[in-house]
Amino acid sequence: MRHHPVKQKAQHPFWLKASVILIGLSLLFVILSYGKFILMPLAFAAFLSMLLNPVVEKLESWKVGRAFSIIITMLMVLIVFAGIITLISAQFVQFAERVPEVTERLKEVMADGIQFLEETVGLSEEQRTDYLEQGLSNLIDRSGSYVSSILGATTSTFTLMSLLPIFVFFMLYYKEMYQTFFRKLFERKDGPSKIDEVLDNVQDVTQNYLVGLLTVIGILAVLNTTGLMIVGLEHAIFFGVFASLMAIIPYIGIIIGALPPLLFALLLGEDLLTPVLVLAVFGTVQFLEGNFISPRIVGSKVAINPFMAMLALIIGGEIWGISGMILFVPLIGILRVIFTEIDGLKPYGYLLGNQIEYGDEG
Repeated sequence: MRHHPVKQKAQHPFWLKASVILIGLSLLFVILSYGKFILMPLAFAAFLSMLLNPVVEKLESWKVGRAFSIIITMLMVLIVFAGIITLISAQFVQFAERVPEVTERLKEVMADGIQFLEETVGLSEEQRTDYLEQGLSNLIDRSGSYVSSILGATTSTFTLMSLLPIFVFFMLYYKEMYQTFFRKLFERKDGPSKIDEVLDNVQDVTQNYLVGLLTVIGILAVLNTTGLMIVGLEHAIFFGVFASLMAIIPYIGIIIGALPPLLFALLLGEDLLTPVLVLAVFGTVQFLEGNFISPRIVGSKVAINPFMAMLALIIGGEIWGISGMILFVPLIGILRVIFTEIDGLKPYGYLLGNQIEYGDEG
């Protein structure tokens, strides 16, 4: 009796797979770069939609109606956001009154530094004048590009703020339509599809991450403000809230947030004790945040290893700036969830995760 060999799936060589992956990553980089004007607000809107969806569903269960539920939820968010902006703005106005004093003090520090260089290195007055002229010339030459960058960032921010409510409304309103689209897109004839499970996991991961992040920011705002008040630093509320908001940027946000109050204490403090205490406050808060607050509140909901998170920060900052640094970490977490549900992509999901699996020895 003649046996027919069982047909097996064709195995593609590794070099072909690697080439396809590299080409795909290159195309993705190009699409993200040139499609920033629409993809960035869509990404923010998708995150906000998943964050607000439980509130909308709760209002719908009270027979409010889909459209009114979404509008009420967005108005609640707008009121909270306006309150936070008002608080920060009031503190910022008070801080802005001290800016001329900070500027004068900075000039004095620079003059002392130049005098120190003159005495230590032997820098003559003529050389000092030449260096200052060169510095001013370079500053003037670059000021145009700086102004253009600031105007571009301001324009993109206003565009994003105007598009976000519209995108969020329609994403929430047509949620079931998008879910049905994915079901039809990944429908399988040989068995049940896992698309519903994947969508639920993605939504759970995103909601838990965003809720945890907002909770951490609130706790850090209280801790920072309380610590700076105890130290006796002026404008403690402004510096404390600002530093907590910078925690949106993982790993390096706390450093960025600590620099303004530290410089303020160094320039306007009566002694060196105040900046040392400010540094101690942020060091203590950072220790508590990294070892107790974030692990217990956010935990491993995003579940990506720190190395991948740093890569996401660098790539996101290069492509989308600060917005990319904020968005790309949870995006990597979402990709990890998707990859772990697809057989062919499970190795990449494992690579993005933070759980090390050791093979059987022996």
